[in-house]
Amino acid sequence: MLILSDAVGFDVGEARELLWQGEEERAVAYLEQFIAKGSILAMIEMAEYLQNKGDNSSSLHWMEKAERAIGPTDFDSLLYLSGALGRGLGAGTAKERYFRAFELKERVAEAGHLAAIREMIVNYAHGLNGASKDPERAIYWVRKAAALNDEEAKQILRDEEL
Repeated sequence: MLILSDAVGFDVGEARELLWQGEEERAVAYLEQFIAKGSILAMIEMAEYLQNKGDNSSSLHWMEKAERAIGPTDFDSLLYLSGALGRGLGAGTAKERYFRAFELKERVAEAGHLAAIREMIVNYAHGLNGASKDPERAIYWVRKAAALNDEEAKQILRDEEL
């Protein structure tokens, strides 16, 4: 089981489990407890909870607050925000959110986050998830991964004689 938590101890699974069990008051209290500690994940989960309740205005408020609170090197929160945009949270049209989510992932990849780099390789190699099919850009990402000692990327460069 994947456990997603942040530096202040907020556990996404625990909040979702409380909601699934019908413990709405406890779930909201749990979210509020970690929002008070500055948990961006809790803010995004609150936005999702409110959207699911039909309160889109409050949901947008929490998404905006979460995005403003993310530091420039908080890559985990940027990736979580990207996922939330992909799930339909946040302002804009579905298409705008889709491309914003891609831009956030690419920003994290540019900063050297290996998992995001690997995703960019696939996206540009095959034209997926908002990326155009761009073999040169895919090679850029392969080189970036190889520079981070990713053995698979190094092998690709050797195999392709790049």
